[in-house]
Amino acid sequence: MTSFIIKSTKSIAIGMVAFCYVGFNAQTNTNFSGKYSSEGETTAKGTSTMEISQTGAKIEGVFNYLSYDDGSDSGILSVNGYAKGDIGYLRFRDQRGNTVGDGSINFQNSTTLHFKQTTKSSLLPIETWMFSQQNSNKVPTATRPTTSPQTIKSFTGKYSNEGDVTAKGIVSFEITQSGTKIEGTSTYQAFDDSLNSGLLSVNGYVKDGIAYIRFRDQKGNPVADGALHYEGKNIVFRQTTLSDIVPHYAVLYR
Repeated sequence: MTSFIIKSTKSIAIGMVAFCYVGFNAQTNTNFSGKYSSEGETTAKGTSTMEISQTGAKIEGVFNYLSYDDGSDSGILSVNGYAKGDIGYLRFRDQRGNTVGDGSINFQNSTTLHFKQTTKSSLLPIETWMFSQQNSNKVPTATRPTTSPQTIKSFTGKYSNEGDVTAKGIVSFEITQSGTKIEGTSTYQAFDDSLNSGLLSVNGYVKDGIAYIRFRDQKGNPVADGALHYEGKNIVFRQTTLSDIVPHYAVLYR
């Protein structure tokens, strides 16, 4: 019996240190140090922010996740882990030191970090893309409006840029907003008939007066991203990608 207890205790101890032990022996040429945020990622179900530093293969830092669905906030979570090859393996703990979830990160490009949770915690996103805040000028964003929180308007309605003499085509939207969730449709027709987008679906969310939206074709493929915000009585659309399917800029009227 004593022998069984000793063996069980050893097994638990080995399991507890395994995560850290692998980190100490990991080899990597990737450095994940930096500040990252998912703000502007139109498919995200919440905002993830992370600040981490890497020394050798060791990763440490903090993380926060705010859900758009129910407004839940993870609070400040500590991040510890290690980098091996091109992947960072992370463990998240609450302020009491309790493990709340695990995940992995890797760079999609020089400014975009991909995170995928490997557990099933509601305190972390299942998957998200975060953008480097050190190079935030490289990340397409919309100009934040000066509208105060008390006067933020709903984006529900039908809009088009018809009447804008500088436009190269007609873009129209029909949008419904429920809470922070945006759904609807859009079409774009060039005046010279060189382009007709067909009916595009629109999905996204609203944060701080800006609607971040993604356009998809009838097969469900993403074709462009953009953002909407109010300027006076009108709505301004700015594309945050480089697609020809929708205009890069438009002033919309009801």
